[in-house]
This record gives sequence, C-alpha cells and structure tokens, in this order.
Amino acid sequence: MAEENTTGNKSSPSMTCIKPEWDDSGKIYWPGIQNQKKSENAKAVLLQPPVKAIPVIFLPGVMGSNLMANIASKTEVIWRGDSSAGVFFKWAGMDGERRRKLLNPDTTKVDNRGDINQTLYSPISDDGKLFTTRRERGWGEVLSFSYGKFLSVLQGALLDDWQQDLVNYGKSAPEKNGVLSQLVGKSLSGGKDAEITGESVLTQEELNHFQNFLFPVHVYGYNWLQDNKTSAEGLVAFIDRTIRLYKNHCGHGMPFPPGQEKVIIITHSMGGLVARYASQVSGAKDKILGIVHGVIPDLGSPAAYRRMKVGAKQEGMAGAVLGNTAEELMPVLARAPAPLQLLPSAKYLAGTPWLTVEGAGEDGSDVKLPQTRDPFGEIYLNKTLWYRLYESDIIDKDEAINQSNWTNYVRLVDKPVRKFISLMDSRGYHPNTYAFYGHKIDSDGTLAWRKTSITYPKNTHENDRRLPNNYREIPLPFNRSQMYVVTSSKTPGDGTVPVESLSAICRNSEIKSVLATGVDHQGAYDVSSLKDIKDRPALQFTLRAIVKMVQEIPIP
Repeated sequence: MAEENTTGNKSSPSMTCIKPEWDDSGKIYWPGIQNQKKSENAKAVLLQPPVKAIPVIFLPGVMGSNLMANIASKTEVIWRGDSSAGVFFKWAGMDGERRRKLLNPDTTKVDNRGDINQTLYSPISDDGKLFTTRRERGWGEVLSFSYGKFLSVLQGALLDDWQQDLVNYGKSAPEKNGVLSQLVGKSLSGGKDAEITGESVLTQEELNHFQNFLFPVHVYGYNWLQDNKTSAEGLVAFIDRTIRLYKNHCGHGMPFPPGQEKVIIITHSMGGLVARYASQVSGAKDKILGIVHGVIPDLGSPAAYRRMKVGAKQEGMAGAVLGNTAEELMPVLARAPAPLQLLPSAKYLAGTPWLTVEGAGEDGSDVKLPQTRDPFGEIYLNKTLWYRLYESDIIDKDEAINQSNWTNYVRLVDKPVRKFISLMDSRGYHPNTYAFYGHKIDSDGTLAWRKTSITYPKNTHENDRRLPNNYREIPLPFNRSQMYVVTSSKTPGDGTVPVESLSAICRNSEIKSVLATGVDHQGAYDVSSLKDIKDRPALQFTLRAIVKMVQEIPIP
C-alpha cells in the first residue's frame, strides 16, 4: 500500500503521505513529490493503489437495454429508460400496430445515450481518470431507473476496501471499514430468507488478495428483440475489445500471462442466457474468469406463454409498458426471437406437462401439454387449436397478411428459437459459475385454462361488456360458447421465473454455489447505497463470488 522515498536520518522523520492521482490516460502519479524539501528529517510515503485491472462486465435482462432507430439519418429514441414515468407515459395504452412498428428487431439498435447515475461511492472517482468514463464503459446503454443505482453501488463496493485503507493510512489504529470487510466470516445460509449450497465463507486473507486488483465495471447492452445468439456473438467481440483496452491502454494492464487475459461477468435474467451462449457455444469460455447469474430463466418460464396469450396487465405498471393485452403484446413478440427464447424448453419440469386445458379433449377430458416432451410441435407451432401460442390474425384480418405472418413466425420459431433453446439445454455452464434466484414469490410454475363463467352488473351496457384480459370466450357448436380463464399454479419463484426453471443449475457440478433468496425478478439487483448491501443477500453473494474468483490470480 505504501512506497517510501526518504532522505537523511530516519530517527525522527517528518512524514508526508502522498496520495496517488491519475492522468487522462489512466497513468498513476504522485503530485508534488518533486517539490518535497530535502532535509535530514524529510520522509515521503507514496501511497500505492492496486494497478492491474480485471474488468467486470454487466449484462441486463430483457427490455433492460436502451434502443434507438437503426437508420443512419435518424436518432429517434425507441426504448429509453431514463425514468419509469417516462417509459410508462410513452408506452401505456399504445396499440399493437404501433408497438410492432417501433419494436422491430430489424430496425432497432442499442442506444448509448441514456442517463447515467453519477453518484460516487468511493473516495477516488472511477469516472474518467482512474478508469475511462462511465459512458465510455457503456453505462448509458441500460435503463437508468432499473440499473443506474446498482451500477454505481457495485463499482463503489469493488473499489471501497483498498481506498478506505489508502485514506486511513498512517492513522494510529485504522479500522477495516470497507464494505467488503463487513462480509468476512459471514455466512449467508443462516438468515430466514436465504438458502445456499456450496457456500464458502469469505476470509480476511481472500479479501487481502482481492485488494491487489482494480475492477472497472463495464456494461454490455444488447438488442433484446434480436436472436440471443447474435447478442452472444456481440458479447464475444465486446470481451475482446475490453481486454485490449486494459492490455494496451488505460495505464493499468492486466494480471494475467500474455494471451490468457480474462473478464468477470455479472448477468440479470435473459442476460444470463446471452453470457452462457457466449461462453459455451461461441468460444468465450477461456476469456471469462467467472460468471454470476442473477435470476436466470435457465429452462424458460410459462410466464412467456401467458404474456403472449393474454398480455401482462396483471403485472401492474410493468405490464402496462409491456402490453396490457394480447393484441398489444403478441404482434411484437411473434417476430422477436429473444423473448420467444424464454419459453419453456423440452427439459422444463423434466419434460412433464406444464399447460392444462380443462375439458378440451375429444372425450371431454383435460388436455395436458406437452405430452411428448415437444413443446414446439404441440404448443409453439400449433396453428389450429385456440390455446396455441400465436394467433396470426390477432390484429391483421386480411387473409394474405395473416398467412404471411404465420409463415414468418414459423420460420423464426422453427430455426433460431428452437436451435438456441436446444443448445442451451445441452451445453452446460462456465466452470466457475455462481447463481442466485428467487424462491419466495408466487410464479407461473404451471398454467391452466379453466372453464369458468362471467357475469356483468344488471344494467351494464353491451359496449361495456368487455372480458378481462385473462379470459377467453371459445365458440362451441349450436351457437354456444365456453368461457375460459388462465390460472397460475403460484409456485415459488421470483414472480417471473419459477424455481422449476433452476433445476438444471441446482444439479450441475460446474456451479460453485447457488443462493436462493427472496428477490423479485425485476428488482434482483435493487440496492440504494453501500450500507444497504448488508440487507441484500443477493448483492453480498455477488460480491463475495467475485472475491472468490480472483483467488487463483497471482499478485502482480
């Protein structure tokens, strides 16, 4: 932590501690060292920070990256999350036709102009001197209201301990008061809200080793409408660019042998699928030191089916933004590969049925799907039965357009969607993986279309007799009809991903540790300050995982 520069007799030195600073290229220097007076008693202590960088790359979830028009002559904002109110007022109530036009994977790209949280949680700023600016590190690519505070707190936590040591150097009895020092010796399995497998409690020796490195936080925003395979390939290129940045620029270098440089990845939701594909299929595994997956929809979720069929009105404000009804949401999802890649895979529930349709069998029995471990053939590519996933005529009544919609949808689902899901089912995980998930909130473990009836108040006008979005009226012979309502099993999860989707992770030997805690899906990384970390088991788990990952890296 300190290098001494002394002259003359050391018996009664007059000590000056000189803190480091960084120039515009990221190179370290100690201001004023040349101006120290030479005398017998003069002693200068150059406070030495860590100098080698291990980049940390964060991947957001579906809908988590800002999007703009992919046209050279236009700078139109398509999807921008600078504030939750701004997103709500733009998208709430927008019809399916307009949504489909704007949210087109072929005419959108990532927008890096979003608001960036500028709060600093460390004595020395990370923004523009120690590291390149937060904008240059991609922070403007993600929704500020979802991730801005988290990114600032994460960066602060990764810098805090060595900076606190530096600030307190020379004090008579300095305390270990960095945020990560509070995790030393602490188990996460003892709380009422957390269960953990493979836990390894943090030691002071591990934290001391961690403090020998710098951890600049970068963000990889991706187009959450396009094929996750494409986003994964983009992530591989992003990893290469980030490694080159610290190998050749920024004044730091990396603590790895030449040609073996690595990054750490943290993911949220669908970002975990992108990172897994990049690691296990696209060849980035050897460039990744480790991965922390937060609420990854590993085997998919029936929630993806429910949203497609009835919209997301019951999900509150988020549902209004996504699309309250099937008419608002289905036309968008039907041509967006990534959200469709969140559908339950053939391995979900070990291939047993997760969708029940009451009384829909020819003999009046319940239909339970998938029956043959083939959700694509039985549900996703079904064209005739009313509980099929996609209704190509939902807003397009012209027969020619309807048929074109169906043809394009089949081409999409039968190739990139099916291939991505199948590969994810078979390729495993990075060998240094940590994962946390929610296990307390009602979620769609299974779904059922139940027969029901609906009545209206006596004087309700005919025009006001509108069905709730989760009801469907199905025509029957002889001018009759049957009302159905989709119901959730309300099994434990995070509100979106049920625990059943994590079964592969929990059984896999490549996973170092798994934490089950009470997080909700969207707010998995919610945190308000460094002090708030003590009440956030998922954040404690994430930070501790990073400390564990770097133990194999030699001190520079």
